[in-house]
Amino acid sequence: MTAIQGLNRSGGHERQYSNFILAFLCAMVLSWGVSSFASGPYVSGFKAGFENQKVVVSFGVGEAFNRDDLREAIDSTRTVTITFTAEVIKHRLLWKNKTIAKKVIKRLITFDNLTRQYTIQTLVDGEQSGEDVAASYDEMAEKAASVRDIEVTSVADIEPGAAYTVRARVRLLSGFTLWIIPWDVETPWVSQELDTP
Repeated sequence: MTAIQGLNRSGGHERQYSNFILAFLCAMVLSWGVSSFASGPYVSGFKAGFENQKVVVSFGVGEAFNRDDLREAIDSTRTVTITFTAEVIKHRLLWKNKTIAKKVIKRLITFDNLTRQYTIQTLVDGEQSGEDVAASYDEMAEKAASVRDIEVTSVADIEPGAAYTVRARVRLLSGFTLWIIPWDVETPWVSQELDTP
């Protein structure tokens, strides 16, 4: 066997070993991705209708606060923002559908390591709307996991006979909030047709 043949054979073993390592790492990443996102967060309890001459929505987020990544982010004492978004969409026959109203509710959650309490600050369209304190993670999750009777728009903005849809989604983690996953985690949109009054 020449020296060149020996090098080719050893290079083949190294290449096989490299391919094995690469395949193993890919399998690990894929299995992590499937287990982490198989259940995924989802919009829960979505309801939309008319109340006091307003389009009102209520909804929450399921499979969210039991996620290890979200719990670790909240317990790290960094402020974590949960964003609830609701929109009213007008359907147009020959044009692109139009968003006629949008409401954004943010829950800013901060854990205090000294008092062992969670502060939940609520912003509605960027304006301070309230603050609450929870003594445990479960209590905080119960208070922060949903929004109730949010007024998205007035019936004055609804044209009788036109077709409308109300839709909602929740964003759990934004940007580089976490060092574990550097991308957004959000639910798919959930929608419901709106019967005009």
